[in-house]
This record gives sequence, C-alpha cells and structure tokens, in this order.
Amino acid sequence: MKLAVVYARYSSEKQNDQSIEGQLDICQKYAAQNGLEIVDTYIDRAMSGTNDQRPAFQQMLADCAKPVPWDIILVYAIDRFGRNSIEIAVNKQKIKKNHKTLISATQRTSENIDGSKNLDGILLENMYIGLAEYYSAELSQKVRRGFHENRKKGLFCGGNIIFGYRVENKKILIHEDEAKVVRYIFDQYIRGRQAKDILDELTAKGVMHRNKPIPLNTFYAILRNQKYIGIAHLSDGVYTDMYPPIIPKPLFDEVQIILERNKRGSKSPTTDYLLKGKCICGYCGRNVQAETGTARDGSTRHYYKCGGRKKYRSCNKSVHRKDDLEKLVIEITRQVIGTPENIDLVADAVMEIHEKRNKSQSMLNILLTEQEEAQRIVNNIMKAIEQGILTPTTKTRIEQAEQKLAEIEDKILAEQYKQQNQIKREQVVEFLKHTVWQKPQLMIYTLIQKIVLYDDKIEIYFNYIDPIRPDGPSDDDDHRIFFILDGSNLIRSAAP
Repeated sequence: MKLAVVYARYSSEKQNDQSIEGQLDICQKYAAQNGLEIVDTYIDRAMSGTNDQRPAFQQMLADCAKPVPWDIILVYAIDRFGRNSIEIAVNKQKIKKNHKTLISATQRTSENIDGSKNLDGILLENMYIGLAEYYSAELSQKVRRGFHENRKKGLFCGGNIIFGYRVENKKILIHEDEAKVVRYIFDQYIRGRQAKDILDELTAKGVMHRNKPIPLNTFYAILRNQKYIGIAHLSDGVYTDMYPPIIPKPLFDEVQIILERNKRGSKSPTTDYLLKGKCICGYCGRNVQAETGTARDGSTRHYYKCGGRKKYRSCNKSVHRKDDLEKLVIEITRQVIGTPENIDLVADAVMEIHEKRNKSQSMLNILLTEQEEAQRIVNNIMKAIEQGILTPTTKTRIEQAEQKLAEIEDKILAEQYKQQNQIKREQVVEFLKHTVWQKPQLMIYTLIQKIVLYDDKIEIYFNYIDPIRPDGPSDDDDHRIFFILDGSNLIRSAAP
C-alpha cells in the first residue's frame, strides 16, 4: 500500500471549512478504492490559487525534498493545486524531481499511481489547467468590472476606510468627530506648526487612530491623501463620487506646496539643521547640504557644505560651521525684522496679502446665489423626469446641471474656509514680537526666502521687506539684504 498526503484549499472568506471537508471526504474515498493510505494533510484556507504563495502549499513542497515516507500528493481537482499554468508546471517539476506524483481524485492526470504515463491524461490535464486559469482570469475580470461599476455609483467595495470617514449601507459618509481632527491637522500644519507638536497635542486630548495615538507616518499620509478633497485614485481608475470632501481644495493644494518644500527636511538622523533647504551656494548655485566630520580630538563637528563640492567636487566654496552660521542668521533676522518699524511693515504686508485672498463677503454671496439657481435647475429637471419626460437631452442636461452644482459647492467650501480663517493685524504683530522668536525653525521658515552663501559675504532674502542696496534699488534684488563677513563679525551693507 502506497502512502499519500492530501492537499486541500478554498479561495475566499465567502467559502468555509465545509469546502475542505468535502474535498477531504472525496480524497479519502478515492484512497480507499485505490489502495492508498493517507498519512497527512496540507490545508490552505481562504487562499487564492492564482499564485503559489500559500503557507501549507509551500510547506508541502519543502517536505517533498525531505526523506518523507509518502510519494503521492492527492488533490480533489487540479485547480486545488493551482490556477496558474506556469506555476503548476514549475511545481510539478519540483515534486517530480523528488520522486513524488500528483494525482487528482476526480480528474485524469498525466501519471498513474504506479508512476506509469497516462497518455489521454496528459491531454486532459493540460485542458483542466487551461480551464482553471481561464476561469480565474474571467472571474477576476468580472469582479473588477463589478467594483468599477459600484465605485462609479459612489459605493464602497471593501477594504480599510481611512480616518475621517465611515461606511453606512455601502455609502462612504463623513465621520464628524474624526473629520474635525483632520481639519485641525491641516489648519495647524499650514500655520507652520511642527508635526510632532500637533501629534503631542492630539494625544494629550485623547485623540486615537485605531485605538492608538496617531503615528507620524499616518499624520503625513493624511496630509497627502486626495480622498479628503473627494478624489480617490484606485487600481481601476479615478473616482470623484465616493468620498465626500472634508478639506477645501485650495487648502489641500497649499499644504502640498509646503510638503514639497520640506521634502528634503531640516534634520539629519541626530542633528537639526535649521537652515537646510534655505541655503544655496553663491558660486555654483547648488543647494548647500548638511555635512558631519570628526575633529582631531574625536568630537563630531557639523557644517554646511556646498552640494557641488560635496557630491561633484566641482566647487571650491568653503564650508560653514553649523552653529556659527545658524546663530548668525538668527541674530541678523532679529535685528532686521525685530524692529518696531519692520514689524509694522511685515504686518501690513501680511494683511494686504490676506485681504487680497479674502476680498469680501460678496464673493461668497454670489456663489450662494449661483448655488440656489443651479439647485433650482436640477429640481426642475427632476420634476420633468418624474412626470415621464425622459429623453437623451434630458439625461445630458441633468448631468451638466449636477456637475455645475458640484463645482459651485466646491468653490463655496473654499470661500467659507477663507472666511473662517480671517486674521487680525494684532495677531500678526503678536506673532512677530513673541511667538516666532521662541522657535528658530519657525522663524526661519516664516521670514526667510533663501540664503545665498559666499566665502566673504552672505545674502539673505527676507519675505515682505522692500529691497534697498547701497548702489540703489534693482529689479533683480527683490527682498535681498547683503551682509559682509569680516572675521567673526557681520556688517550689514544695506538697510531693510
């Protein structure tokens, strides 16, 4: 009597152990009728046969190479062994190399139990494999098509729902409590707060994500996820009717600009480089990067080094000690921006920009009026449809009207966000007098456009400051102030 093992598998969670029991029952009956003794079973539950990365299947292949007493692998049908013709051929070759034979309890296979060839079984086995692969591909195509149609209707097709949303009757709805957190994250980040500070505050307030404090990678994933503006990029297309927007698109776009600007970061693994991303070489124009070296006494030294010198050795720009340069820039920024005159100047410039963005309440009123008109048109067309007036023109008209209404509602969201985020001049002055100086990174990010480094001088481009040079103003010197390096001192050569 030959010894055999049984391999059984079912494909999805919609099936259950009864499928396994049926396969084992038929295999046991076949074994009894053909003089086989089953000594072990390998079972994969809810595992697709389109690939062979199945734990029990891989264990069975590994056991084939060992000195096991069995030499027959018995399956209910060939498609339980696999549904990928190439992988089936490769894995059959593996078991054959180890003197094992694959036998089906319900189908003719290429080899018999005694190892002899089954000529008609060769043809039939290939046909079974081809049909199994075809069925799998067709089923996958039907599933994808079904998902696509459901998603076009705005229906949720399974998977993880992102923070800020919930699912009810296959529709994605806004989870109001979580949505407030999402809005707060966007609002605080665009105001210049550090991610860690925002997360620490949320954790202190007891805000959780999947029963844990929001991790840093999830924080940035939230900031980058277009689903919060109603756009879902999925494997089968882009959908705009699945996720109701939580964040206005203008706010989302501004955050993406900040994220891109900060992509290089301002930190090395162990050290903050406050000026990283702001400095460029005055000679070759490349970015100035962080550099670490070891002194003769074994201590670690930190520098700013031209990327052209560091990577390509094409620039002779000397390095700047990190602490000295940062201290210098911070002190000069205090001198330039911290005067009462310049605080007033910057505050006026900020308010002018803010007022341009929020011209007046009239724009919101205009949009609300347009929304009422667009909604009236949609309602009239719907009444016509309810009365049986349905033509190709009616269908096109309702689609156009609904699209226009959606566009107006997006604009209203953006205007409402602007109205909700009005700032006062006193707040700007308070920020410039106190808040900004407490955090050097915030100060540099907020007040400085860029820093151009030379060996004997630096140029600092400030936001909001009018350009003045010793030799007169120039269109090319927007917001620029020169400082001459004289030993350890800086001498400003132009008043702000």
